[in-house]
Amino acid sequence: MLKELISYTALALPSLIIITNPFSAAPVFLTLTASHTEAARKAIARKACRTALIVLVLFSLTGTLIFKVFSITIGAFQIAGGLILFTVAMRMLHAATPLRLKQTPKEMKEAMAKNDPSIVPIAIPMISGPGAITTVLVLASDAKGYWELPILMVCIVLSVIIIYQVLLHVPRMSKYLGTSFLNTLNRIMGLILAAVAVQFVINGVKAALPEIMKVIQ
Repeated sequence: MLKELISYTALALPSLIIITNPFSAAPVFLTLTASHTEAARKAIARKACRTALIVLVLFSLTGTLIFKVFSITIGAFQIAGGLILFTVAMRMLHAATPLRLKQTPKEMKEAMAKNDPSIVPIAIPMISGPGAITTVLVLASDAKGYWELPILMVCIVLSVIIIYQVLLHVPRMSKYLGTSFLNTLNRIMGLILAAVAVQFVINGVKAALPEIMKVIQ
């Protein structure tokens, strides 16, 4: 049992940290809070991370219900989730803007005009975007033991805490870390995420194999 829990944690925590990718959210956070005081910036980061935490925990707890409502098998969702994450990983490897950060100039202008951009677009879709939600749903579907779902909750909390700390210190970090360094980190995280995505697909194929064999026979 301990081996399974360690294995699950080793998959869940890195997956969540990488897919939420605080280093890709940091530049947008800097842009949206450029005119704010340090105290206001901290408040925005705190509210954004709290909102993202609620969203991810909610989806992790209702994942099974979503599968039942839409008659989706776990294997099918794992395969679809793996493919989505692989797409995100490829963009990260090429230092491109992640899908969850894509915004029209009008949306960015509206966000900058608001006094509080914490919920939209920082919390949603920057932190808890489609990739993060998909990851949480897939990990929740993999949680078969009694302790694995609580471990997932802890992993979500830890990943959000990491994002919060990065957002708090990003103004100071931006002075010392150049764009090239951040792009290098992005590529490394993208490579790891690609491997995680492939593992999700493998797990999905294994889960769906009995149904596929029934159809073939």
